[in-house]
Amino acid sequence: MKAVFCLAPAIVLMMVSCQKKQSAIEKSSGKDSLTLIKMISEREAAMIKKDMNLAMSQFTEDATWINSQGYFFEGKSEVKKFHDMLSENDSLDYYYEAGKPKVRVLDPNNALAYYSWKMFWFRKQNAADTLIREIGLMTLHAQKQNEKWKWMAVTNQHTPWFYDEIKPEKIE
Repeated sequence: MKAVFCLAPAIVLMMVSCQKKQSAIEKSSGKDSLTLIKMISEREAAMIKKDMNLAMSQFTEDATWINSQGYFFEGKSEVKKFHDMLSENDSLDYYYEAGKPKVRVLDPNNALAYYSWKMFWFRKQNAADTLIREIGLMTLHAQKQNEKWKWMAVTNQHTPWFYDEIKPEKIE
């Protein structure tokens, strides 16, 4: 019976410790989500301004990117070349918009972020002349390195509609 009484304080201490640890993880997760949402907002602004250096500052050196046509780009320099092709087109310009992101923190150093995007291409001589309407969903894997979040892998896919917000669907 004496052994049971000795264990009781240890069990209570463990439970309190676990609750504090869980609370700290939840706070960290919320802060990380806000950081990633801010990064997506900054990326949207960079795409609109065609500031590809700012957009690329968010990527790891070994980043990968699969665009909406299925082309695979490996390494930050190749991902940047792809982005430069978008922004340095001689005859076409674009309108870019990102929807509200959904973030899923997987652990203290890894997260997924999703957001809808649209990129409408038009002739530089006539902005009303929209030629291509691309709409899709971006899936980004973020990794925290040296206490700073970076995009490590991105996959784009075309979707038929632009979603202002990513919401979980339920099938009844």
